[in-house]
Amino acid sequence: MATSTKTSKARTPQKRTPQPRPDSEQTRERILDSAEKLFARHGFHGTSIRDIATDADYQFALVGYHFGSKLELMDRVLGRRSEVLNAERLAFLEQARADNKGAAIPVRTLVEGYVGTIVARASRNDAGWRNYTQLVGSAGGSAEWTELTDRHFNAVAREYLGELQRSLPTVPSEALHQAFFFAVGAMVTACARPGRIETLSRGKFKSKDLSTMYENLCTFLEGGFKAVASRQPKSPASRQP
Repeated sequence: MATSTKTSKARTPQKRTPQPRPDSEQTRERILDSAEKLFARHGFHGTSIRDIATDADYQFALVGYHFGSKLELMDRVLGRRSEVLNAERLAFLEQARADNKGAAIPVRTLVEGYVGTIVARASRNDAGWRNYTQLVGSAGGSAEWTELTDRHFNAVAREYLGELQRSLPTVPSEALHQAFFFAVGAMVTACARPGRIETLSRGKFKSKDLSTMYENLCTFLEGGFKAVASRQPKSPASRQP
């Protein structure tokens, strides 16, 4: 009696990407990268914890294990890169103070110090920093994130505002705060590169190379501050009722 035998082909073992330990710093950074990207693209409310876990290729519960609620995760996403920017901006400011030996720092120098730090990061074609500037742009324009914006950015911004006030002593404080607010909006929009230059120019001009926009951006902002400084306030008698 013939006996039939089945031959099985040896399966080639599939290569698996090594996964970081669930409690490792690499795991936390990967989750933060995914959250940063999705928050920037779809907004805080348009992104779920499950979306972030799927993008990072981790279990849903692991995101909560490391960061707690989605709001706490947003806080950490904003704080991670703001720590880098704040340190660099303060270091620049301290050097400028030392270089000017107690005298008022030129407005152009202050603009370059505050704007140049984030432009330098965003111009390196780093997707993480592009995502971050898009997220900061949307968060900075929403009253919902006022507390987080204050926590992560305003302390250093006030240092620059103080120096701008010394450099432009005749500008009313309210007007200077408004000018700084306008400057931050222009800076973040340029760094996020939303493609508006491309659409406005019908593709003739590009916003991809931030280094080519940096000089014009600083000149624009410097001129804005100085224009506010040169504006003569209306006397009470000349104001409309």
